[in-house]
Amino acid sequence: MTTNTMTANMMTANTMTANMMTVNTANMNMTSATNAKAVMTNTTSATSTANINVMNMVTGNATNAANAANAANATNATNATNATNAVNTMNATNETNTKNAVNAINAANAVNTTNAVAEKPVQNQQLAKSSQRPKNFNQNRSMAHVHLSFFGSIRAELLKLFSIASTWWLSGISFLLTIGFAAMFAWSIKQESHYDARGKWMATAAPIPRTELFNCVAQSMAFAFILIGVVAILSITGEYGTSSVQMSLVVNPRRVMFMNAKAIAVAIYSFVLSLVTLLVSWGLVEVMLSGGKQTPLTSKEHWLPLIVVLGGAAMVTLIAEFALGLGAMIRSTAGGVVVFIAIYTMATSVLGIIYGLSKHMKWALELSNLMPSSLVDTFMAGPTPSAPSPLPKGWFVPNWWQSGLLVLAWAAVFYVVGTIIVRKRDVK
Repeated sequence: MTTNTMTANMMTANTMTANMMTVNTANMNMTSATNAKAVMTNTTSATSTANINVMNMVTGNATNAANAANAANATNATNATNATNAVNTMNATNETNTKNAVNAINAANAVNTTNAVAEKPVQNQQLAKSSQRPKNFNQNRSMAHVHLSFFGSIRAELLKLFSIASTWWLSGISFLLTIGFAAMFAWSIKQESHYDARGKWMATAAPIPRTELFNCVAQSMAFAFILIGVVAILSITGEYGTSSVQMSLVVNPRRVMFMNAKAIAVAIYSFVLSLVTLLVSWGLVEVMLSGGKQTPLTSKEHWLPLIVVLGGAAMVTLIAEFALGLGAMIRSTAGGVVVFIAIYTMATSVLGIIYGLSKHMKWALELSNLMPSSLVDTFMAGPTPSAPSPLPKGWFVPNWWQSGLLVLAWAAVFYVVGTIIVRKRDVK
């Protein structure tokens, strides 16, 4: 409103100035017209006087000529006086109009100055408020319209996971090794069925228990656990190694969402790959052992196919999440892979060696049974009868479903710790 008032005052001053110029122009025109009329009158009077003088000279009336000349001079003097008065009056009027215009302009300037002074505190307050805003205020306003979708983050993580060449190489090697080991185990079982207990060859093969078929499938996944775990480690350490994690966290600054999306992407990848591999291995073993007799599953073993196939895929997924959390903690590809292999494979062997050196170190055997690889083997064996444990009574020996829960605990602990570290630690 203050700006509009100033504009209106300026327009008023301009209008008054234009009116003054119009009045001055009209007055000047009137002066010119009056002067011209006076000149014309004087000329006419002079002409008339000359005519009268001529006529008087002709007639010889000198007195009339003198009177006529005096009358003409009086008329001229009167006309000159009138013209002078008109000019003086017009000049006075022009001076008055000029003073009025100057006063109007001064009044308008005074009003504008008052408005500017009144508006300055408001502007200062606005500048003070804007200076108190954070530096990233405009950026936050623009980011407020950006919606971070969790499903979009999952798609981005899947795209990053499958854009790495090592993912395809390790997946192919895992698939081929699992299929190869399943075929080798099936061939070995088929050959053993032709030997009796004394090691003599029999032309007719002995019946093969169907539990052996699923044991072949389960044992063939040993390398798949390691290779898929390495892929999970690379999915997080690869970003830190190439510093691409900085761009990932700029696009998605919510680090917990970033880790959750990556965990789901790794879970989808590992579960689908392991499920397909297990189904292909199961079909191959069925074909290779289809020629001989088989002992059917008992009532307690009817769930063994689901435990081996679906449960095996779930175990691979949990180990992959365990590896992902480990990689988030270490942030180094070489260090993460070495520590993962040490925990998953070497720890069980080392604890077994310690127990073998002294039978009194039963705690080493207990810890060995709680390592991820031992828990996975126990779970994949299912509810089939197992060899009695050398541990005395009172020691905890997990069964197959307890082993599955313990693997879940391993994965949950390492993943949560890795996520906390990613959230708290700066990106270097």
